[in-house]
Amino acid sequence: MASLSWNKVTGWSGVAFVVVFLASELALADTPALEDSAGDVRQWFEANTTQIAWTTWGVALSVGLLFLLFASGLRSLLGPADAANAGVWSRLSFASAVAMVAVAAAKAAFWPIISHEDVVAAASDGSVKILASIEVVMIATVIPWILAVFMLGASVVILQSGIMARWLGWLGLVSALFFAIGSLWLVTGNEESLLGFLGLTGYVGFLIWTLGAATGMIRSDSVSVS
Repeated sequence: MASLSWNKVTGWSGVAFVVVFLASELALADTPALEDSAGDVRQWFEANTTQIAWTTWGVALSVGLLFLLFASGLRSLLGPADAANAGVWSRLSFASAVAMVAVAAAKAAFWPIISHEDVVAAASDGSVKILASIEVVMIATVIPWILAVFMLGASVVILQSGIMARWLGWLGLVSALFFAIGSLWLVTGNEESLLGFLGLTGYVGFLIWTLGAATGMIRSDSVSVS
């Protein structure tokens, strides 16, 4: 049995992840859209160099350290409760968390490169548009699918075992569904459509879900490490 302090550390890591993630991402809430011209995209990156640097640092800290700690503690808690399924769902959830760290690392390196004055000045208009479009797709499609699988695996265990509040399991399933449906904005090509709004709603659900799961971990008496 792991000590209660480890359970609390990983729980508080989840809370800290939400705070740092919001603080870093909200600083750049007006990122370029797919329909923006190359000139507008170039101007945006040139004007937000400092904010991008801080966001990169915040994402690296929140996802690379805090989220991974939280996911590790969550797997330790859910693993024994997932014994009936041979630990498949809890492992799937943790594997998605690791994938999230890898994608976040790529994203953290991506923005500073684009925003560097020499890169922006040397890149053609087509290259600037392509690089900015990759960023949009990562945020609105790739990352939502990874987080959907992360919540899906954990929420199934929560609902089957009752190890945490059932509303948390249902919220995870609904948020995962919103993420999946919201990613269909690629069909219309407009991330600001209703589908894009559903994807944004999925992010809100994910953050609330993370806070709820983290609170449950902090309040739990013990956690078994599998």
